[in-house]
Amino acid sequence: MKINPDIRLIDLKVSDLVEILHQEWPRIPAIAQVSEEDEIGGYEIAERITGYSRQTLYQLKSAGQLPYLSLPNGGVRFSKKTILTWLLSHRCLTETEVAEKAMEFEFKRKLRRK
Repeated sequence: MKINPDIRLIDLKVSDLVEILHQEWPRIPAIAQVSEEDEIGGYEIAERITGYSRQTLYQLKSAGQLPYLSLPNGGVRFSKKTILTWLLSHRCLTETEVAEKAMEFEFKRKLRRK
């Protein structure tokens, strides 16, 4: 969108303003878009998603193990997608997956020794 001196600022949409800002000042970082499936909120969301008590969430956050968003006023918010990703990263392997990884490791080891 081109900046036109005849257009009033109040008549522009937010998307128009963002486009103008990015055209005029390319160094401004892109505005983060939160998808419709994502939900951002306080400890209530984290409790509901993880099933952990609030005390456990406090401990995990303080230990730096739980991903969170830090607000400028000192508040804390959690993203549903980020917490789900964090939970899935702690998934335990099944016996079949462990056996497959062991066979793969043994195979690679034999190749290196040849």
